[in-house]
Amino acid sequence: MGWLTKDRATPLPPTRGEALDCIPVKNRYVREERLENGDVLVRYPVTVRPWMGVLARWLGAGAAPPRTAKLQLDRLGSGVWAMLDGQTSLRRIAAAFAETHRLERKEAEVAVTQFVRQLGRRGLIGLRRDSTPGCRRDGSPPGGRQHTSREERRPPVKRP
Repeated sequence: MGWLTKDRATPLPPTRGEALDCIPVKNRYVREERLENGDVLVRYPVTVRPWMGVLARWLGAGAAPPRTAKLQLDRLGSGVWAMLDGQTSLRRIAAAFAETHRLERKEAEVAVTQFVRQLGRRGLIGLRRDSTPGCRRDGSPPGGRQHTSREERRPPVKRP
């Protein structure tokens, strides 16, 4: 740690189980179109980098219209895309994918999570944490027991 930098606590990434309990939600600005061959064509807005906008204005181009990008999903991707309803967890989507394509549960979970990660990087979906069944509105479980935090479940990481 240098004297010019602040020591910031970095949040821990979710555990594998926590990630699979998340619910993928489609971006409301994404438009989808089903093609004749069964594939899905997804159109989504793309933001222009600020320096490009300044350069365009400087060159006299004015404000550019919003740009959209296209992504064509194959049969497997279209099947997963159809299951993204904003209510089904990644775990359930992976289980349905495994059953449909006769895969092992672990293989399906890896394939679905990698696909969802790519969609998330493009801004097509976001992940919402599912509320734990049986929990009260404040997040505490019935019976007054407290959830253990992620920091308590994971061993401490030694940093040089």
